[in-house]
Amino acid sequence: MRPTAIRAVVGALIAGAALSPAVASAQSQSPSLRLHAIFAGGRASSFHAGEVLFADVSNAGGRKITQVCFTPAPIARPACGTVSTAAPSQVGPTTVSITLNDGTKLTKTFTVHAPATKVGGPRAVPATITCQDVTLFGNYDQRRHRSRDPRETMRRGARVALYNRIAPGKIFMWDYATNRGGFASERCAQPGLA
Repeated sequence: MRPTAIRAVVGALIAGAALSPAVASAQSQSPSLRLHAIFAGGRASSFHAGEVLFADVSNAGGRKITQVCFTPAPIARPACGTVSTAAPSQVGPTTVSITLNDGTKLTKTFTVHAPATKVGGPRAVPATITCQDVTLFGNYDQRRHRSRDPRETMRRGARVALYNRIAPGKIFMWDYATNRGGFASERCAQPGLA
């Protein structure tokens, strides 16, 4: 073999050896369960009861989530379902388990802290609807001081997360049962984890 050919073969072997760890590393990344609080800038820890969490999977490799389970069951929702958003219902340990469409199961356990009590703070405040019927609106017109675009009617006893006030007596809420957010009358929501 000529010296030039030998150098070319050696160069190819060295380049291949350098790439092997990177390729092996990319192939060996396994899926992992991620949780973060919605409307909280991607905060992924220090969760509180009543705070709506979003679960997803990194490195899923095209696999889809088929089931999400919370133990204990989340607020106003069954323990297991197909929706990736739910709120821890109790202080203490909570486990979230996800099943992918190939049967892979991923689990994460974390400690849930006491619910937030200050409306307008950085965390959702759990509350219960106290009026007979409350309309959840999609928009609020600041100039006309009017709610617009009704999304749903919440009944007395519905569980909601209170976020921020947008005008006197109007607040952004999240309906735990339907996973819908919008604007409603603050006087119709009593804070507290029932």
